[in-house]
This record gives sequence, C-alpha cells and structure tokens, in this order.
Amino acid sequence: MASPIGHSLAGFLGFFLVSENEQFLKYYSSKRLIITAILIANLPDIDFILGYLLYQDFNIIHRQFTHSFSVGFIVCIILYFCLRFSRKIPYLFLVWLWGLYFSHTVLDMLADDSNPPAGVQCFFPFTTNYFAFPFPILGRLTFTGGIIQLNNFLAVLQETVVISSISFLILLIVKKFKKCDTINN
Repeated sequence: MASPIGHSLAGFLGFFLVSENEQFLKYYSSKRLIITAILIANLPDIDFILGYLLYQDFNIIHRQFTHSFSVGFIVCIILYFCLRFSRKIPYLFLVWLWGLYFSHTVLDMLADDSNPPAGVQCFFPFTTNYFAFPFPILGRLTFTGGIIQLNNFLAVLQETVVISSISFLILLIVKKFKKCDTINN
C-alpha cells in the first residue's frame, strides 16, 4: 500500500489539474480545492478507523470495500450532492472527486504489498478477490518494528519520486492539450 504522503501527492496532482479551471474556482477557493483534493485522495484509508471502532483492530478491514471503485463512486456521489446543496457546482466536480478517490486505489495496487492477500478489493461488491499490478512500482511499507525505519523512509522516497514524475508528465500532457486547443480556437 502507498503511504499517506503518496496519496497526498496524488491529491496535489488532482488540485493542479483543476487549479486554473474557472468552473471550479467560481465556487471554491484554491485553498478549499487543495484541502478537498488531499482529503479525498486519502479517504479510502478511513477503513483503519472503521476497523478499530468496530473490531479494535486497525488492519482487519483495510484494503477491502472502501478501496473499491463502486464504493468510491457512491461515496463521491453522496459528497457531491452534499456539497451541491451549499453551492451550485458543475457535474465535472463529481468526476474530479471520483478521480481523486480512484487514484488511491490505483496507488495501492501499484505498491509492493507484503500483507497477504496482496492488493485491494477494487471490484467489490462484484467479487471479494484482491487485485494488484503484477509488477509493483512503489515500495513496501513495513509496520512491524514501528513506523520509523529505513525501509519505510526509502519506500516513501521512492513513491515521492515516482508519483511526482508521473504527475509532472500528466501536467505536461494536459498543458500541451490546452495549448493545442487554444491554437485551434
């Protein structure tokens, strides 16, 4: 699984993708957008809290239903309509929320997972099978022996480099498309 730092970096990417969008800025300040982006990108890990509250075990339901695409979509629809009551926001905002939530699941699938079963239940409720990419590109976090250890530092450093590089490429591609779009218009 990716760390909260990695998920927050994905949230930053989500923010930068809409940071100049007039439809978004019309209803929300940049400050609110960035806070929303980081919170939604980390939201599936609420299962740690749910596991502790229900079973007194942080990991018992981790990487299960909260990491699925369908549950993420339902959560984002609920959030969207709750936010829509206070302000008239565009439907594109719903797509943005789901993209942020979706990024969490994808990052956890890209991480080296040492806790069997590896991966996440991304297709819950259709199947309870766990899915992970066959070749992880993010490091492995270890919690045995404490959180603060060299392995975890290196894993976070790796995901910072990988996610930042991917984000940079995505932003370059988006900028290129925007430039082509303004030339054509």
